[in-house]
Amino acid sequence: MGPAEIVASLKELCEEKGPNLVTEEIVDWIEAMGGYESEVELIQFAKKMKARQYARMLEYDDAEFGMRVKRLWSFRDRRRGRRYYADILKMPEDRRDRLVREYIKFAGQLKTVRKAMADSFAGQEFFDFYAEDLEEAEETAASEA
Repeated sequence: MGPAEIVASLKELCEEKGPNLVTEEIVDWIEAMGGYESEVELIQFAKKMKARQYARMLEYDDAEFGMRVKRLWSFRDRRRGRRYYADILKMPEDRRDRLVREYIKFAGQLKTVRKAMADSFAGQEFFDFYAEDLEEAEETAASEA
């Protein structure tokens, strides 16, 4: 069973287990369906995922913006068709500052969306409230640029 078939058939697990799935249940279900090709492929995939996790954990303190920022950022190389990591400390300062500003803006937007979704799952209807926060964040980011 390949990845497309696993993803397409995950709805069966959702219907069976209900709305509160945990990762371990999904792992066990995929294993029972024969979705893990071989031990060697699974180990290689796990090593790649762990390497990506460590790459995301590398941060540096940005004195100008007063916050910790990811140091290694993943970009897509269109010529080779694969992703690579760029160390933003090795980038020209103006490009790094632009990326950090965009990161701060999008991180704030993502935080607002996560709050709204959590409140929605809790039965609260605060989307209008969060939309106003998002507009204020956009105005602030535009004035800083």
